[in-house]
Amino acid sequence: MSDSPPNPDASRPDGGESNPWADIIGPCYTSQSIARTLGWTEPQVVEAAASLHLLELRTEDGVLLYPQFQLWNGTVVDGLPEVLRVLRTGTESRWTWAQWLNTRLPGSDGVDEPSCIERLREGQLDYVLLEAKHDAWSWSS
Repeated sequence: MSDSPPNPDASRPDGGESNPWADIIGPCYTSQSIARTLGWTEPQVVEAAASLHLLELRTEDGVLLYPQFQLWNGTVVDGLPEVLRVLRTGTESRWTWAQWLNTRLPGSDGVDEPSCIERLREGQLDYVLLEAKHDAWSWSS
């Protein structure tokens, strides 16, 4: 069993709303579609995920997904591998990493701050790494 939630695109058996992870993570690629988008082969995608150059999520039913938010202008967001390696020191849950990267939190003025992935896109690697170190430490405590 993995630490993953159910397939984020699946509806509940009782006909209810889809999994809330779809709202948290947003659209995702399959191995084939992200390889095509990046101009890579599927083995390159597998290697990139294994080496934390790309965030790969495994659903409870074994489907591999690659969040769209990690790509910007047709490439992996600069600094993402460094941030993923830091987050791994606090938890192995890639779903937690995805949520951490893509969630906007309210600032002191009540207005949502940019998410960490948005900050990476803006070139704020040092800021995001500091936040990642802090949160990874708290997760591991």
